[in-house]
Amino acid sequence: MKIAVYCGANSGGDASFAQAAQQLGAWIGQRGDTLVYGGGQMGLMGIVAKSTLAHDGRVIGVIPQILAARGLAMTGLTKLEVVADMGTRKARMLDLAEVNIALPGGPGTLEEITEAISFARIGLNSSPTVLFDLNGYYQPLRAMYQTAVAQGFFDQDAFDHLLFSADYAAIDDFIAHYRPLGVRQYH
Repeated sequence: MKIAVYCGANSGGDASFAQAAQQLGAWIGQRGDTLVYGGGQMGLMGIVAKSTLAHDGRVIGVIPQILAARGLAMTGLTKLEVVADMGTRKARMLDLAEVNIALPGGPGTLEEITEAISFARIGLNSSPTVLFDLNGYYQPLRAMYQTAVAQGFFDQDAFDHLLFSADYAAIDDFIAHYRPLGVRQYH
C-alpha cells in the first residue's frame, strides 16, 4: 500500500513530534508498505523517510524543482521524483496515495491534507484520510470542521470519513473498513 504522509519540514517544538514521525515510518516499513512524501531531508519529513527505509519499507519522494535546487532533497530513497512546482507535487502525491496521513506540520501540511479532504468530497480522492492527532494537535481543526458542519458548509458524512487519531489500532481499522464518499450532491 502507498501511504502519503504530509508533515513539517521542521521538527516542531516538542520531541514527541520527531518520535511520532520515527514510529510512523517504522509502522509503514514493518507493514511492507511504501511511504509517499515530499522528498525532503529536513524535519519530520526526513525522520519519517529515514525510519521507513530503516524498517525495510520503500520510499517515494516527490519534490518541486525549486526545493531540489536548494539541496533539500533526500538521497538514498527508493525513488525521487523532481516535479515542476508545489501544485504538481500535491497532485502527484495524491495520485499515488492509497492512504493520506497528516503528522503535525505548518501551513503546507494543512494545505495538503485539506486538499485531500476537499477532493474526497467531490469524488477526486477515494483514499482514507487520517489526521495524526498527537497530543491533540489537530483538535482545533476538528472543531473547525465541526463548526463547518453545523453551519452547513461541510457534510456530516464527509466529516465522518475522517479519522483524528494517533492510535495505530484505530488507524489500521479505519483503513481496513474505509468506504469512499459518494460524489457530493448539490442542493
